[in-house]
Amino acid sequence: MGKIERYEDLRCWQQARVLVNDIFDLVDILQDEKEFALADQLKRASISVMTNIAEGFNRYHKRDFIRFLDYSQSSAQEVKSLLYIIKDRKMMDASRVNGLQKQCDYCQALTLALLKRIRESINKHSSKTKEPATHYVAEDFTTN
Repeated sequence: MGKIERYEDLRCWQQARVLVNDIFDLVDILQDEKEFALADQLKRASISVMTNIAEGFNRYHKRDFIRFLDYSQSSAQEVKSLLYIIKDRKMMDASRVNGLQKQCDYCQALTLALLKRIRESINKHSSKTKEPATHYVAEDFTTN
């Protein structure tokens, strides 16, 4: 894989995008059964999986990116948990729900792998904030 320049290049974001579309397809069925609250929560949680990756990628600091990746992987598990309701209530074929739950686990695994890699890259460098090498003198900032 080449250099990652945009969040769209990230495999975890690509897989999250697939998950969102699959959840939206499922939601169409749920709305026929008048499960509006569950459908809405599934949509919002799945969207969160994808959008937190994008938002974190565009943050200035790597630690912020890690935080948003954590939100994303947590949202993937929220979707998986909500899918248990569908399975338990027999609203859909269990094999289809199981497939979606596996997608959630895959999204989480990809996201956690990226999170771990970014965390390791931070740890390779000093995590302490360093003062600039240039020493400033108060007179440099006074106006005459």
